[in-house]
Amino acid sequence: MLQLKLPARGDERPPDLPPELRWDAPRPSAGLLLGRREFLKVLALLLAAAATPFTRVRHVYARTRGRFFTADERATLEALCDRIIPPDRDPGARELGAPRYIEGLLTAFDTRVPRIFAGGPFSNRNPFPDNRTGEPSRRHPRNDFRHFIPLTRVQEIRWRAEIFGSKNVPGAAFSDANRGPLTGLRDFYRQSLARVNEIAVRMAGARFPNLSTAEQDRVFGLLSAAGAFAPDPSRPGFVALLVQHTIQGCFSVPEYGGNRHGRGWAMLGLEGDDQPLGYSVFSRAKDDYNERPDHPMSTPNPDEVVGGVITPRPLSPDAVAVQDAILEATAPFESRPC
Repeated sequence: MLQLKLPARGDERPPDLPPELRWDAPRPSAGLLLGRREFLKVLALLLAAAATPFTRVRHVYARTRGRFFTADERATLEALCDRIIPPDRDPGARELGAPRYIEGLLTAFDTRVPRIFAGGPFSNRNPFPDNRTGEPSRRHPRNDFRHFIPLTRVQEIRWRAEIFGSKNVPGAAFSDANRGPLTGLRDFYRQSLARVNEIAVRMAGARFPNLSTAEQDRVFGLLSAAGAFAPDPSRPGFVALLVQHTIQGCFSVPEYGGNRHGRGWAMLGLEGDDQPLGYSVFSRAKDDYNERPDHPMSTPNPDEVVGGVITPRPLSPDAVAVQDAILEATAPFESRPC
């Protein structure tokens, strides 16, 4: 059963964040804390600070292997994604490939043609129709979704600014005077994942991936609170962005790196891209269309007829939650001029 943990809506009261967990709160001093648990929390923070030079080495190592996240960062991201769509009898967001999708977005410019817009018109998940017989043929198109489309000059500037930050891309700072510099997604994710682990250590004495799922849920519940992260006017809150990218990673076409084996579609009852076969095939032999028996166009689906009564399947609450999250994530773009 799919479960979604979404950030608080605008009409909901955000969770209260303890003052000592705010991003701008003074860092605790080991000399002022006497309890063993508190001392271990501070020790973990001190060790994390001492490991900063080693972390830079890990960043370099990750880049040499065609990745962006270090192993520790990847583990934190995977654990966070699994708190948004937790695994149960269905796969969670990690198994569906959401972290891979996010890392693919952050490394989109590591290939000759940036992996931003997948090609088309067809994948090879469905065959061509055979219009002679009105049945599916044995011939499949090549998967053009795997061949990404070169960007225009303006698109490349915009997407480079999105990923690397407007200050790091020549020609991308034209709108900074109105809204301030755009923080690149790479920096935003790296800083936010570090902050998540800092909150986890101070709340529960361990980094986020090392906590129990109950403790992870408790920490996750505070991440959307005001003051959890340093304010960034160029970005939505980290949790809102992570939810958006997790949903994209779980339910977009697999060529972007997520929705592994189409299992995200299967969880929601979606059939994915159905072309070029479609649901009805013209037959020259009878000069009419043949409908697919498993998905007829002029009559109800077989699984929506119960005892001779047509009973359309309603969207599940989880599917409604996904739909609402997608609408909420895309709403800011509706009022923007083309």
